[in-house]
Amino acid sequence: MPDDLDFSEGACGICHAVLADISRTGFMVETAEYPEGVRAWITDPSGDSVGEGSDITWAPAILEAEINAGFLDDEAADKISPFLTGRRDQIRVSEMSGYGRVVNTASMIISDIWSAGGSVEVRRDGPGIEVILYSAEGDEIVSAASGFCPVCAVNIAASRVPSIRRRMASRKSRNTGMEKYERGVTGRVAWRRNRIHVSLLENGEVIGRNWGCCIAYATVRAEIDAGFGSSKWNRIFKNYCDLCPLKHFWLGKSMGALGNRILQRMTRVGVREHVRMEDYITVDILSGDRRVGCGIGTLCSFSATVNALLRSDASLILKPDPADGFPYP
Repeated sequence: MPDDLDFSEGACGICHAVLADISRTGFMVETAEYPEGVRAWITDPSGDSVGEGSDITWAPAILEAEINAGFLDDEAADKISPFLTGRRDQIRVSEMSGYGRVVNTASMIISDIWSAGGSVEVRRDGPGIEVILYSAEGDEIVSAASGFCPVCAVNIAASRVPSIRRRMASRKSRNTGMEKYERGVTGRVAWRRNRIHVSLLENGEVIGRNWGCCIAYATVRAEIDAGFGSSKWNRIFKNYCDLCPLKHFWLGKSMGALGNRILQRMTRVGVREHVRMEDYITVDILSGDRRVGCGIGTLCSFSATVNALLRSDASLILKPDPADGFPYP
């Protein structure tokens, strides 16, 4: 286990930190979509399997594999494990989409909630994220916590409401994960040169590879390189990466680690985040009733949170405390 795990970076940040550590020591992480989400497995330098995991999408499946392989000590594993998706929730979420796909379903859920006059709020919950769906009257419809992106938590929360789950299931359609499953495409995920690299393989041959700011972004970019996805979606995705200013001062931390740090501070100082859908996942940062920031993302709302900080007055979002230990009265 890395010596410097930082729980303020959340389960997502920890997953990426462990991935960086084991990538440097020759372990291989692989993933494959299946009807109920994504399976992940880790092999050691000699090719022996050391841990497996499954969850509704790539990163939490990899984190479970890291835990099962013993790369986190018992104390860290005990803190994080409750935020992995339980088997029952995995099955319910898969009824709405499956095969590791959570973004389009979350987009429809969020749009439906806002269209009905409700709202969707995000906040930190220990090393995880909690999402609350509210009705037009301000009553809580349902909430759920996830170790990863709020998009995952939206899927989990909504799947627990039978009427929402049935409505989403009625809109279910083929997706890229299903096509990869049918073709037997697998992914190899590694941390190199301070970013995530993903290669997609079919029949032992690499059909696409790319990199990104986290496991999800790198995987989708590799899918685009392999020819998956619609031209419309791929253009939208590229446009987001074109506009993202973070790439010009990349600090070697995953997008989830950065988003978690921001959300943790916001939760402490009473600043709230609402998630809605426009062309992109959009977050509004609220201090009281005043909107002090707005940001966009594509695959997860962590990216939208980071984007909001970069596009807004960060002091209004993070509300800095007086400097500690400053040697002047």
